Amino acid sequence: MIRARDLAKQFGHHRVLDGITLDLAPGERVALLGLNGAGKTTLIRCLLGLIPFEGTLQIAGCNVHTDGRRVRERVGYVPQRAPHFDGTLAETVEFFSRLRGSDHGAVARRLLDLGLDLAVHGAKPVRTLSGGMLQKVLLALALGSDVSVLLLDEPTANLDPRARREFLRGLRQVREETTVLLASHRLADVEAVADRLLVLHGGRIAFDGTMDELWARAGAAETLWVRVPPAMRDAARARVESVVHTPAFVSNGTAFGVRVAHDARADVLATLREADIRVEDFWTESPSLGSLLSGALGLPIDDSSAAGDRE
Repeated sequence: MIRARDLAKQFGHHRVLDGITLDLAPGERVALLGLNGAGKTTLIRCLLGLIPFEGTLQIAGCNVHTDGRRVRERVGYVPQRAPHFDGTLAETVEFFSRLRGSDHGAVARRLLDLGLDLAVHGAKPVRTLSGGMLQKVLLALALGSDVSVLLLDEPTANLDPRARREFLRGLRQVREETTVLLASHRLADVEAVADRLLVLHGGRIAFDGTMDELWARAGAAETLWVRVPPAMRDAARARVESVVHTPAFVSNGTAFGVRVAHDARADVLATLREADIRVEDFWTESPSLGSLLSGALGLPIDDSSAAGDRE
């Protein structure tokens, strides 16, 4: 569905993309991961035909260089921020539906599926809508014409945790045959959406595999925080010790945390359930993206990268 050969892009003396070759199949859910400045947005702009580039790009069999209009008809795009528009929600949906040639009714139904009823909210000025509502509108507009490819460039970067969860739930409604490419620096978003991971670094693809493979290569661990009734805390810790070798426990007064391998979180929670220990809440803290990529790929650590989120 997406085919790139020797894709390159240079700004001045800086080569942002340096000979990228990749193939994305119909229906694949792929995340594009990388530190700030890795070239994620540049790659998406190339896919949209918004900037000139070297090499070849095809989407749904159409050449981005020579047939950009047909390409954009097959692609839905959700940016990090909604474009400024003076008008109501209903006017915005009407305008951009016509611009894309989408069925207005289909977009309205998409919005309703996302929990945003146009009949209720349509008269509201766009400037009064929350960031989460605006991103739902962008997603509905992107999917209104049953596109072949959905491109998302940091779509949850400015959303609060609740709005992020709602947006990610909306992504699960995308047709199975639609190829999804999500550019993000949030590990939790990547895990929620993608089954394949591409890491950009130095203008090249430094890693192509699954999230579990990236964690295994890094040899990294997460902190799994668990809250149980105070009377069960000692029993819970003893039970965790039965499945986690040499666990390192920490406590914040209301919950305890244990360092676990990325693929061992479910085992810890399952063993607590088997022991009839009631888990009142749990969440994970992941290392920063820079730390994970440093461990897996030997890349320099960037402490400004986003750390794991409580989920």
